[in-house]
Amino acid sequence: MRKSIFTFLAIIAFLSASYAQKDGYVMFENTRITPKTDKLKAFGKAMAAHNKKFHNSGPYHANVWAVVVGQHTGDVVWSMGPCTYSDLDSRPSGDDHFNDWADNVMPNVACVKENNLWKLDKEHSYNPDSNHYDKLSIRIYDLKDWQGYRFKELLNKVVKVYKEKNYDETFGVYWSQFDVNTDEDVAIVWGFNKWASFDKDPKFKKDFEEINGEGSWQQFLEELRGTINSARDEVWELIPELSGSQD
Repeated sequence: MRKSIFTFLAIIAFLSASYAQKDGYVMFENTRITPKTDKLKAFGKAMAAHNKKFHNSGPYHANVWAVVVGQHTGDVVWSMGPCTYSDLDSRPSGDDHFNDWADNVMPNVACVKENNLWKLDKEHSYNPDSNHYDKLSIRIYDLKDWQGYRFKELLNKVVKVYKEKNYDETFGVYWSQFDVNTDEDVAIVWGFNKWASFDKDPKFKKDFEEINGEGSWQQFLEELRGTINSARDEVWELIPELSGSQD
C-alpha cells in the first residue's frame, strides 16, 4: 500500500521520538548504502570526514547506522535530521560538498539502494522521558490499500497501554513520505542500549488485556492481519565515529 497521503527508516532510519521538533513535525532523510567489502576502512574514513565537515549539527546533522539484523545486514543507513521539507531547500549542496561525496565517499560504495523521507507520527508514538539510544529495533510494515486509518486505530490501543502502565521503553512511528519501496509504508522503532533487554520476560500481552479487556489481544492480532500484507524486522547500531557530533 503506497499512498503519499500517509506521513521510518532505513529505515528509516528513525529514529527516536525524542528529537526536538521544528515547525510542528520531525522528519529524517534516510539513504541505504552498501559499502564495498574491500574498501570498508576507506569508506569509514571518507564518510566520517564528510559528515564532520558538512553534516555535523542542526537539521543537516547525519548519523550513520549499521544494519546488523535483517535482510539488509551489511548495509549502512545514512540518516540526516531531524529536518523539515523547508530545510531541504538549504541543505549542503555546493561544489565542495558534491566533490567530496563524489571523489572521496562514492569510490568506496558498491551501490546506493534507496533514499526516502520518514516523518514521525507523534500522536501514535511514546517517549515521555526523551530517551536516546544507540541501537534501534525496527519493524517495517507493508499495509494493505487504504488501511492506514485502521492501523492507526490499532496503534491507539498500544499507546494507551504504554501510557497507563508508564513503560520505560519507548517507540516511534514513522510514515514513508514517497513511493520508493512498495513494501515499506510505516516503521515502528524501539530504541535500546543493551541487547540484554531482549532477555526480559515480556508482559505486554498481559498488560494489553488488562487495559483493553479479556480477549482483546487475539482480536488485536486478527485486526492487524487484516490491515497488513507483510512485516519484517531490522536492527541498527549507531556508528558514532562515522556520524556528525553526538553532543
